Order: sequence, then C-alpha cells, then structure tokens
Amino acid sequence: MSEIHAVALTGLPGSGKSSVGRVLAEQLRWSCVDLDDEIASHAGRPIAAIFDELGEPAFRDLELAAMRRALMSEQPVVIACGGGLIAEEQARRELLARAYVVWLDASDAVLSDRLGDRSGRPLLREGPEAALTGLRADRQRWYSLAHLRVDASAPVPVTARRIAVAIGGSVSVPAPGRTYLVAVRPGALLDVSLHVPGGAGRVAVVTDRRVRPAARRLATGIRATGRRVTVMGVAGGERLKTWPAAGRLVRQLSAAGLRRHDCVIALGGGTVGDVTGFAAATYLRGIAWINVPTTLLAMVDSAVGGKTGVNLPRGKNLAGAFWQPRAVVCDPELLMSLSTRAYRAALAEIVKYAMIAEDGLVALLDDRLERLLSRDAEVIAEAVRRSLAIKAHVVAADERDTGLRAILNYGHTVGHALEAATGFGEDLNHGEAIAAGMRVAGKLSVGALGCPAPHIAWQDEVLRRAGLDRIPRVDPSAVMRSMAADKKAQDDGVGWVLLERRGRPRFGQLVPEEAVCTALSQVLA
Repeated sequence: MSEIHAVALTGLPGSGKSSVGRVLAEQLRWSCVDLDDEIASHAGRPIAAIFDELGEPAFRDLELAAMRRALMSEQPVVIACGGGLIAEEQARRELLARAYVVWLDASDAVLSDRLGDRSGRPLLREGPEAALTGLRADRQRWYSLAHLRVDASAPVPVTARRIAVAIGGSVSVPAPGRTYLVAVRPGALLDVSLHVPGGAGRVAVVTDRRVRPAARRLATGIRATGRRVTVMGVAGGERLKTWPAAGRLVRQLSAAGLRRHDCVIALGGGTVGDVTGFAAATYLRGIAWINVPTTLLAMVDSAVGGKTGVNLPRGKNLAGAFWQPRAVVCDPELLMSLSTRAYRAALAEIVKYAMIAEDGLVALLDDRLERLLSRDAEVIAEAVRRSLAIKAHVVAADERDTGLRAILNYGHTVGHALEAATGFGEDLNHGEAIAAGMRVAGKLSVGALGCPAPHIAWQDEVLRRAGLDRIPRVDPSAVMRSMAADKKAQDDGVGWVLLERRGRPRFGQLVPEEAVCTALSQVLA
C-alpha cells in the first residue's frame, strides 16, 4: 500500500476533465497532465488535425503513449484523460492497475449545455446531443469500472473538492488487474456511495445489528443516488462465520434481485466482512463488494487482503475464497461506541505489525499508546494507515498466500488454535487469542532463532498495557490438537512464524513439539 500517486479523470465530453483536473491538482498541490494537450504538443498539430490526417487508430496510439509518460511521473499527478481512453483495452488495464480512476458523470442535458453547438471536437461534429447519446451507450460499461463516480454537475471547484476530500487520507492497495482505495478518515461513511460501481442499480448492505444507526445513514446516502437498497441484519461474532450462515446470506442476495453488476456492502466487524466477502465471491460467481469495518480490529486486519471465508468444526477459516473488495472505507467515528474490550482487541494486530516490519509503529506505540487507547481519532487514523501499509505490501507480493504472506500469521498459529479449543465463543475474542499466540511465538523465537529477549519483552509489555493479558484456562493438549488441524499445518508439522529480531520475521519454521508444549504451558499458566 502507498499514498495515491496518480488520479485519472475520465468521462464524456463536457464533464470537465480538463478544468476539474487543473483545479484538483492545485488543491492537492500535485502536477497536472492534460492528455489532449500532451498529444498535440508531442505531435506538433491539433487533435482535430491528427484525427483528419492520421485517423483515430493513430490518435489512440499517441494517447496510450502519452498516458504511459504521465503515469511514469516522479511526482503525484492528476491526469485528464480523453473520454475514449478507458474504452481501449490496454489503456484500461494500465489505468485501473496504476492509477485511481475517477468517472466525472453528468446528465446529457448538462453536458450538451456546456458543449454548445460549435465544440469543434472530432467525435461531436454531427451535433453534441446525438453524439453524447451514442458515446454514453458505447462507453457506460467502461466508465462503470472507475474506482470513484462523482457527480460533475456542480461547479468545477466543488467537484474538485469532492474528489480531494474522498481521496484525502487514503492509500491505494495494489491487486491483480485493479488497485483499490482504502479511505481512512472521520466522516468517510458518508462517501461510501461514491465507491459503488456506476452500473449498480441494487445494493445490499449486510450489517451487524449492533450498528444499525450507521446502516440507516449508509442506506439513506445510497438511496439518494437512485439505487435500490436492501439492508440485511446479522449477529456479528465468530458464530456468524459458519457454512449455513453464508448459505443463508447468498439466498438473501438472490431474493433481493442482485445481478452481476450490482454490489454488496459489509458493515460490521471482521466476521461480517469475512462472511459477506465470501458470499459476494460465490454469488453469481463473484460480484463487487465494499468493506466498511466498524471495529478497529477489522480495520487493521481483515478488511484488506481479499481473504474471505467461514470456520468449520475442525478449525478456523477452513472454507473460503480470495476475493478483493472494490474499496475499503475506515471511519474512526464508527469506533466510538465499541466496548473497551472489543476496541482493545485490535492492539494485538497492531503490535503484530510492529513486530514483523521495521516501520514507525514502534515509535507510535511508545509515544502515543495512551492516546490510541483513549480513541484519539488522529492517532487511530495513523495506526490504521501504518498497519495496513505493512499488510498491503505483503499481500501485493503474495496475494494467494503461497509464501511471504505467511509472516502475517505471527501469533496466529496458537491464536487460532485457542479460538478453536474454546469453541469460538465469547470467553476469548480474536485479539486476546492472538496476543496469547504472540507471547508463545515470542518465547519460541528467543529459543529457536536467538531473537533478543528485550524485543519480546517490549512486545509483551505493550500487550499488557493494552489490557491483552486475559487468557481463559485451556488444556495445552487441546491447543496442540487444534494446531494440527489448522489449514496451515504441513505433513512435516506446523510451520511457525518466528522472529530473528523485531522487524525480521521468518516463516515455515519447524519447532520441536516439546519446546512448543513448554512455551504453551508457560503462557497458559
């Protein structure tokens, strides 16, 4: 994950791509590239002359080359694209993968009024009104792939500001074929409708019943865009992550009449996101979904990465699919009503990121842990961004979880086994289980890899200060049996994620069973 480096504006003639691009670049203090100006300058002739003398195919080649030059900019850049660029397959692939694409949309009446009768544009010579109707019919499906759809009917400064606010404090996550945005800022819930696919006519909001007021606000905002919204309430928690529950949700999506171009939104904690994403991945062989986590744990962990699934009696997450969200929206204001226990559970994952990567999280936890515990929105936003930056970097290198991504499981080997051994109940939540698992992995890291003991002592102390030292009585042998059934276990044993030192993880480490039993007994005691 990284800060957004390129925003590409697309849309029909008259939507304001050039003018909005210039103002947006000024607001963001970025550079701006208007592809039409770039092409004309590079070719030494006006766009109309290029069309007349060389033909449209030659123009498209010049346009693709200009787009590539713009995307190679060392500085963040706003790119005003030609309206037909996204309809070209190669250009579309590169734009969606390397830039954040914004569709400036307005009615044909507004566009026609802006263009007038003497636009002089090559594709509008037969008259703007008739041409716009045809262009919209041809390009609508490509514009609908844009990451963000913004109403461009407002004045240019207002439209530009709308985009700047929507992407402010956001970061991009690289995924196969398409980047996606993680918006992290107070009030971001109000902008979820901007991320809904442009072609979606129906939206299902799957929400934890405990956050119904937020669900009502979300549904109202989406209905205001003219879409039909169905709200589906569920009881969040590990008991939701079952095969029957996922099946019920898929049937509800069908009953709501959702089609391939429609969208599902998950509003809740990690379990709601996991099950909703799994349902979205399987319904109609995959429809778009947006993750709106309402717990800090979900924001810093499960919301990014595309892992979806449910638990089976033998273990956690044994059935699932990789299905990347269209967008993730993290609004710290949604965290203010969480219980202290649920809020603090996230600290285990944040400490995990500090232990597996050399990043600013260690300094943040040293200097501002109390502000984080008191739910300071500014510190929450920074902790979420830094945590997800680490996760997304790892996920981008190993989306299918075949190697490097295993380092994200530091502490999870024992943590998942503890959850299974305690029946996925309320006696032990995910964060508490992972904290216990990190203590076990820390002890093994010192013994097996010579990790400096002060590094593990720092980890254990931060977990203690966060209140993550609550462990129910569990028989170590039950935990050992659960680890053997975990999906990450291999024929030659459990591959552990251990540390050479803080920030230097190693995955696939085999540890003698006796050493594991000893460490388990010490922690569970």
